[in-house]
Amino acid sequence: MKNIAIIGSGSWGVALAIHLAKMGNKIKIWSYDKQEADLINNEKRCKFLPNVVIPENIECKNDYEEVIKNTDLILQVTPSKFTRNIVREYKKYVDVKKQPIIVCSKGIEKDTALTLDEIILEEIPNARIGALSRT
Repeated sequence: MKNIAIIGSGSWGVALAIHLAKMGNKIKIWSYDKQEADLINNEKRCKFLPNVVIPENIECKNDYEEVIKNTDLILQVTPSKFTRNIVREYKKYVDVKKQPIIVCSKGIEKDTALTLDEIILEEIPNARIGALSRT
């Protein structure tokens, strides 16, 4: 069993959380929206996936530190246009020696044309990154 942080509570982040939770992992999701976190925690529902029930081993918080602390890995699952700012907000909680960051979103940064893994490495230079390959 792993403790996994998922940064992003949209349909893709919640779908990954459900799959990983069903495999026996403990999941903490970060959401920017308190109402969304409350829906996930209290009703075990997601507004983006209305026909699914969220397993008990998933919790959702609005605090990066609470989500990232004591996890084995971090899944970055936010829209590409928000990646840099979100990583800037949570990077102080990442233990780069123990917590790899897995990029689960697609896209590039509009102003720089950097891929999401490149953005994360600019913000957290020593991070261990997993991502889809461009080659």
